[in-house]
Amino acid sequence: MKLRSVISWFFVLLTVISACQRDPIGNDPASEPQLGVSLELPGAPMTRGETGDVSATTTECAIHSLRVWVFTSDETHEKIGSLNLSGVDLPTPGSIRRYFIPVSRDFARTLPDVDIFALANAAAIGCTLDEEASWQDLQDSVFGDPWYGVSSPTPSVPQSGLPISGMGTHLAITGEAPVLTTQTIRMVRAVSKIRFVFARTTDAQEEKTMSVDKIYLDSDMIPLKEHVFSEGPYSIAPQGYFSEPLKLESIPPIRENDTPEKLVYAGQGAQNYEQLIDDAIAAGTLTNAGTVYLRESDRKLKGTIHYTINGAPGSKTFLMDEAGDFARNHSWTVYGYFLSGRNLQLTTNVLPWDYNRSVIDFNTRGVQATQLNLDDTTFELITKKEEINGVMKDITIVHLLPGGVAARGTFNITAPLGGKLMITPQGPASFFIVTPSMVDITGANGGKVELSVRRNPEATGNLSGEYITLSFSVELGDRDIDANTEILNDAIYRFML
Repeated sequence: MKLRSVISWFFVLLTVISACQRDPIGNDPASEPQLGVSLELPGAPMTRGETGDVSATTTECAIHSLRVWVFTSDETHEKIGSLNLSGVDLPTPGSIRRYFIPVSRDFARTLPDVDIFALANAAAIGCTLDEEASWQDLQDSVFGDPWYGVSSPTPSVPQSGLPISGMGTHLAITGEAPVLTTQTIRMVRAVSKIRFVFARTTDAQEEKTMSVDKIYLDSDMIPLKEHVFSEGPYSIAPQGYFSEPLKLESIPPIRENDTPEKLVYAGQGAQNYEQLIDDAIAAGTLTNAGTVYLRESDRKLKGTIHYTINGAPGSKTFLMDEAGDFARNHSWTVYGYFLSGRNLQLTTNVLPWDYNRSVIDFNTRGVQATQLNLDDTTFELITKKEEINGVMKDITIVHLLPGGVAARGTFNITAPLGGKLMITPQGPASFFIVTPSMVDITGANGGKVELSVRRNPEATGNLSGEYITLSFSVELGDRDIDANTEILNDAIYRFML
């Protein structure tokens, strides 16, 4: 019995020693260390929402191929691994998908920072980078003609898709072996797009011939080459810019629209505006004059629209607000409209193209609204200065007209979606009727709100000089958000009897 006990204790001791000396990662192939690389892809329409972003069509976010390269961030830029994905291994647009790359045990112990490059639809820019590509090859990679330039404009998404790239440098490794992770790489389209749309009023009194004849984008606007990968807003190669203008001709006839001014961007949510434009095109009340996909630009894009009204030629210049507004992954809409025979009116807006970026707080928690615009034909207007809390302020007195005529005005509110806008009179509220008192924020009709303030017909006596001001706030769940800054813009309106 004693011998058996000794032998048993001997084997237990061997087991303990073996366990103490075992590699913490283990010899089981399943426990070999791996680095998880997460990629966020541009999304298909209506996947997730963000005020300020415009959704893409299905073809604009299609993934046909995908390559990933991982290097150490130190000066050696040692290659850790690469992936070449196709078929069922490709990620779904609008998703975040993690892929695993085997790494050495030494890597798992030291956890060096890494640089990651990812490129989808390489054929869309003639890119031939493969698994043998070095860190410097990727840093130096550029694309130019015949892809997304001025000489041969790209009016639609090619069969190979749009180029979509992403990169991150000096990314820290987290987690414990065998599963290691790092920061998600957000991939964006390496090009931007511009589209032109036009409308004209229906003129019943006088037949007028109106046409848009050609559209020019000025020379020296689009770069000759652009870097494939960029961590910043844009990455222009130093070869210069096209010396020739971009020309669009053969513009379709201009569609009639009873109220073309309602298609002007008015601060509503970006996707709501995009949908407004698409619906008007589908309804036949707006002309789609074409879309062009171009390499990004760090310049303030400028161009000219040439048109004819009743045989008389004219032209109008359009200009981007800021240099760099045409950085990669942006969508620019130029809207032109003719009002009752007047010259062409132009509006432009530039918006981020992605509709799946997770800056959702602005859409669900912040207020986006335009300033109250009063119709000065519905009241008498008096302005004066008055000291309020020791500060001289401009006061606008909206004097209601006799006979119960309502003072009217409009504004737009498009966020936070799902919230309720509360319009509250401050002062002797029973003397007035304010309509509406509450508005559901849905983004419909561009979020337009028609406001009216009138005397309460049930209020009796001499009420001359009585007045109210209005306070605007938004209820969202258990939160109350002030909206006075957005709608009143520090203006003080007194609605006075």
